[in-house]
Formats: sequence, structure tokens, C-alpha cells
Amino acid sequence: MGIHERKEREKGERRKLILDAALKVYEAEGYHATTMEKIAEVAELSRATLYLYFKTKDEIFTYAILDFLSYFGQLLEEFGASLDPDSKDFLGQLWAIFIKFYESDPVAFSASLYFHQGEMIRNLSPELRNLLAVKGSANYKTLCKVVQKGIQLGYLVAEDPRSLAEVIWTSFLGIVHLEHSKKAMGRKSHFEESCALTLKGLEQGLARRTTEL
Repeated sequence: MGIHERKEREKGERRKLILDAALKVYEAEGYHATTMEKIAEVAELSRATLYLYFKTKDEIFTYAILDFLSYFGQLLEEFGASLDPDSKDFLGQLWAIFIKFYESDPVAFSASLYFHQGEMIRNLSPELRNLLAVKGSANYKTLCKVVQKGIQLGYLVAEDPRSLAEVIWTSFLGIVHLEHSKKAMGRKSHFEESCALTLKGLEQGLARRTTEL
């Protein structure tokens, strides 16, 4: 490995270290208590080094969220490319992807939800706001394509794929929102039970019956 390649690798590793540190501080203390100084401390970097990579905590969080959302897009693309025409469990498999995405990093998921709230998104710089919008739009289009393919293959009822995608995704988001609220109040989680029941309801309402084929 040449000097340039090694430096780029080290730069990438340090960048990831910073993003991970920011999410650790966010998990422990929340957004408002997170500071550049605390992120630098957890990352075991000097503040001067931290500022070489990012100028604000919002910039750090935005790129952590973008990396996380990129993983979601990858999962959706892989699922869409591997759909089996003979499979009868389209919704179950898509739902499993949502769960896999969430469970891969619940803290990053929480940060993403927080940063997409109206007041928070309005307070971001136009550049950061646009980055989140572009990534979110790309994932939305990918999900719609997956749902469209599900309709074409006879898995789902013949409705507007955008509406179906939004119903399925927001059903999952609603569960996550509720579970985060319950956690904040120290209440017991029913994540698995809620996911199973919601999926059952979606299958009853959105899955295409064999008599319709």
C-alpha cells in the first residue's frame, strides 16, 4: 500500500471514529448536551484535529445519518434485485429489512428521526438540509420501486406504489417512535410484539389474495 492510500485509509478510519463518538455522546446525553469538545474527548482526539474533519456537531451528525441511510438504501436495492417470483412472503421479507436496518444501529435511527423533525431540519444549514433531502429522496424512490415490483409480481394489491410504500414504512416508523417514547419514560418495550401484530395487519390488508391472481 502506497503512502497516499495509507493516508486515505487512516483519514476514513478517523472520520468513522468521530461519527461513532458523536452517536455515543448523543445516546448518553442527547443532542443539546452534545458538544464538539465532548465528541473530541470520546474520540480521543484533540479539538484541533476534530475541526480538521468537521466544523460543527450538526455536520458530524448529518454525515453519521447519511452513512446510516446509505445502508438502508443498500438493503432495499439488494432486496429488490433478489425478489423471487415464487415467494409468497414479500411483506414479511420487506418488514424484516426494516427491522434489520433499525437494529443495526438504534441510536443512529433515533438521531435520524430527530434530525428530520420540522424545527430541527429548518435550523440546519441549506447544505446539510439538502444532503439529507437528497439521500432521503433516493431511499424513497428505491422503496417505491421495490413496492412497484411487488405489485407487478402479484404480491401486493394493485394500488399506487407510492401510497403503499408510505403506508408500510410509516407503520414501522410509528412503532419505533412509540418505543422510543416508552423508553424515555422508563416503560416496558413491546417492540417485537408490536412489529408482529402490525405486519399481520398489513398482510391482511395489502397482500394480494391468490383468488385475485
